[in-house]
Amino acid sequence: MDLTFLVGNIAVVCTIAASFSGIPLILEFFQKKSTANASVLPFLASMTCTSLWLLYCTIMNDPLMQGLNLICSILQTIYVGCFYVNTVHKKKTLQMVGIAFTFLISTYLYGFHVADISTGSYTLGFLAAVGSILASAAPLASISRVLQTKSSETLPFHIIFSTFVVTLLWFIYGILIENSFVQVPNFISAVISAFQLGLIAVFPKKLQEKKTE
Repeated sequence: MDLTFLVGNIAVVCTIAASFSGIPLILEFFQKKSTANASVLPFLASMTCTSLWLLYCTIMNDPLMQGLNLICSILQTIYVGCFYVNTVHKKKTLQMVGIAFTFLISTYLYGFHVADISTGSYTLGFLAAVGSILASAAPLASISRVLQTKSSETLPFHIIFSTFVVTLLWFIYGILIENSFVQVPNFISAVISAFQLGLIAVFPKKLQEKKTE
């Protein structure tokens, strides 16, 4: 079996599986009826990122990747909605969601109705690549609290770990197809995710739980 085909398909399956990684955290929000100190940024960034890739795959007429990113963007949008239901900072969260949707709508209008196909596809591809990096870095919004409390309670482990695995696979795939447009953002995202996993290892969540017992 062709290695590129194999890695590509594994990456697709893992990407879909990774989209469900937010479920444990969402269930925890509903159990506690609170988002505690968690930030909406990881969910919002993932929603924006997958939506950008959906727009890019649509303008490039890639049905397989369209379906993949449609599933992912729907799931991430549901996560954002669940966060909003449980957070006490509804006004701030709604403002951030409004900014994200305004950006996506503006991007769609430019890519599909203002720019020509070549410029539109390049712009959407570039924004999607940048979005991937920002989505991976989103949990770092909580880094100051992690360092202050010496606990990774605010870092969503499942999301970070799945992001690391998926971006590493897409980076390898990018090497196999010799496409720097795929390689660069996924390499950077994998490094960022690895750093966050390092923080979780150094400042485990259990440390704070033991102190409060």
